[in-house]
Amino acid sequence: RDWEGELDEERKKVELENRKLPLCEKNIEKNGVEEKNMRERKKEVEGEIQSIAKNQEGEESKLRELKQEFTAKNEIAKASRKAVNILKRNQETIEKEKTALSEEIERLRATGTAEYEEKHRVRVEQIRKTEEMVAALGAQSETSSNHLNHLQANSRETEVRVMQLKADKQRERGKAMKTQQELEALKKGGKNKLAAFGPWMPKVVAEINKNKKFRSPPIGPLGAHINVKEGTSENIAKAIEGELGGLMHSFLVSCSQDQKELFNIFSKLGLPQKPSIFTCPFTESRHDIQAKRVDTDMFPVLIDYVDIEDSNVFNRVVDSGSLERILFIPTTGEAESVLSKPELIPTNTLHATVANSYQYYPAPNYRSYYKEDRSRGLLKANIEELVEQYKQQLAQEELQEREVEKLIKQANEEKMNHMKQIDAEERKLKLVRDKIRVKNNEILNLKNEEENEAPPDISALEDDLDSRKESLDVVVTKLDEENVKCTTNTETAQAAKNAFNEADQSNAARREGVEPLSGELEQLENGIKKAKRDKEHYMTKRNEYKEKITKYEKEVEEKEERLGELVDKAKYWSEERIQSRKKVDSLKREVVKMEESLKQQEETQEPRELVTQKFDSLSKVYERARAQVKYMDETVTFLESMLLQRKHGFKIIRNTTSKNINRNFTTQLNARKYIGKLEFDHHAHTLTIIVNPDSKAAAAALDLKRDIRSLSGGEKSYSSVSLILALWNAMTPPFRVLDEFDVFMDAVNRRISLDNIINYASVDRKFQFIFLTPLNTDNIGISNDLKIIKLYKKAG
Repeated sequence: RDWEGELDEERKKVELENRKLPLCEKNIEKNGVEEKNMRERKKEVEGEIQSIAKNQEGEESKLRELKQEFTAKNEIAKASRKAVNILKRNQETIEKEKTALSEEIERLRATGTAEYEEKHRVRVEQIRKTEEMVAALGAQSETSSNHLNHLQANSRETEVRVMQLKADKQRERGKAMKTQQELEALKKGGKNKLAAFGPWMPKVVAEINKNKKFRSPPIGPLGAHINVKEGTSENIAKAIEGELGGLMHSFLVSCSQDQKELFNIFSKLGLPQKPSIFTCPFTESRHDIQAKRVDTDMFPVLIDYVDIEDSNVFNRVVDSGSLERILFIPTTGEAESVLSKPELIPTNTLHATVANSYQYYPAPNYRSYYKEDRSRGLLKANIEELVEQYKQQLAQEELQEREVEKLIKQANEEKMNHMKQIDAEERKLKLVRDKIRVKNNEILNLKNEEENEAPPDISALEDDLDSRKESLDVVVTKLDEENVKCTTNTETAQAAKNAFNEADQSNAARREGVEPLSGELEQLENGIKKAKRDKEHYMTKRNEYKEKITKYEKEVEEKEERLGELVDKAKYWSEERIQSRKKVDSLKREVVKMEESLKQQEETQEPRELVTQKFDSLSKVYERARAQVKYMDETVTFLESMLLQRKHGFKIIRNTTSKNINRNFTTQLNARKYIGKLEFDHHAHTLTIIVNPDSKAAAAALDLKRDIRSLSGGEKSYSSVSLILALWNAMTPPFRVLDEFDVFMDAVNRRISLDNIINYASVDRKFQFIFLTPLNTDNIGISNDLKIIKLYKKAG
């Protein structure tokens, strides 16, 4: 049934397209005839227009000449009128000035100079009073400015102190955390003293004891075999531990094979820091130290306070620690008085440990170094005392941290107080400066009035009046002449205008005859285009109709053939045709749905318990995943906030360090009376050095940003030394070396640089300074803190 309906629709389409073809043929023929007629009429109109155009060319040339002539004469007339107007305005201006001068002369003759004298006296008195007020305000401004500078300097010093205290607090916090970790490690190790040498040390010793590959069992850690004698003071015990240092954690082996085996154990356990391994044949005899021991009764010798049973450990302490040559001196004063004088130095002294904080080396190479006390009490007799010591140390470090926090709070309060005072002083200073500016403007205005006004001079005014009268006569004469010229030029321009208008009207009359023909020609051209376009349109439509007819006829044949097949197939099932309103697609969907329903009924469904169990299991997995995502989100948020805090802290440290370096650099330049500064660009990662060697403030203000390449060699070298000294304060390196820093300096710069460097090195004796120069050093004074070593070339 559906196929029969579609077949009827296709036949109707073929019939409809066949009815459209005759109409297209008729319109094509009609448009062709109209196009032909309009083309013939177009040729006739174009001939008439060309004939009129030939006659008009000569008139157009004559019209252009008349227009040019009128334009030239009209410009001349305009210039004449403009000149007349200018002369009239000049006449009016001179007449007004003449009248004003006459009135002023009459007024001055009547009043005289009494008015000017009174105004002059009042202005002089006002200027004097205002200048006194400006002087008083200037003194007040200078006082406020000095006070403000002091407040700003105090604020900067307080800010630097806050940063230093924060650094101290962070350092104390780190010490406390480290002590806490070591205390926890000791507690976990129980009563095993090996835990004091690191949480991993008991495992190392256990592995060594289990290993059967050693030719001789290793000895270690050596600190476990070293004890201090009973009655030894705590300071001496700390000094011994400080001198032994890493030797306390090291091991002894008798051969290289045992060394490799012990190293393999270290690698197997994954130790964070592998202990040192000393290889030497084991022996039962001890070193004889009497010949090398310090010969003195003035101060304790560290070797006298250690108790070492194992001879191999004793020999290693002597070879690597040299305790028999090291003194313990309680105070720095005693160390300086003894070790700086060769005649008082005990024999065989290597150096002395002073107050557990310094190492003093004897003359002739007398010097001292700061040494941080890092002793941990590893030489204690038992683990309980060691744990108790760690607890006391932790309590002391936490107390120091709280004290630093109090100091930070006090410094911050002091800083805020300085900021409030600075704001108040700045507002006060701004108010005073505004008043000074207003008063200076008043003085300037009064002085300008005084300069502009002068005693009246009637003779000068009379001369001006005579000059104006003469100028007025000249202007009147020129005005009369220009009026005559203007009249003549205007009449000439009007005659040229009339001639041009007559020729233009004649030419316009001829153009009016051409306009209808032009309009008709345009209509013909548009008609030809339209007829051609319509003709092409209908030809295209005719081809489209033929193509559609061919297509529809082919579809009709295919559907007739298909309809025959469907009818034969239907008759196979029933010769009688059954009428139904449903479509084929709807019937197909019903059949498919019924088949699927039958299959679902045949299949066995899962039990409800199994479905519930799966649901519960997946719910738990989902909850765990959601909890993990939430925890990760919180962790990311915390890390982001921590990163922002670190970046903020880094910027504060960077800015403070830059200010300190700039201040130190300026201080060094000031010794030579130079002016300069350092400009840090943290975004571009650049440092700009600005130095002006001119000591005059006025000259420096004119050229503060002087190019450093314009400086002399000595000035550049002095600036470089100043920069290095400023950087040293921020970097705090233990060894500070300058090589050939004075090669390009003149005598003055070199003298000042050497004095600055020597003074700088003498202030803080915690660091080692080495300066190399190929120049003469005879004029440098030698002291206990300064030694000069000269190197000479070999002869030949």
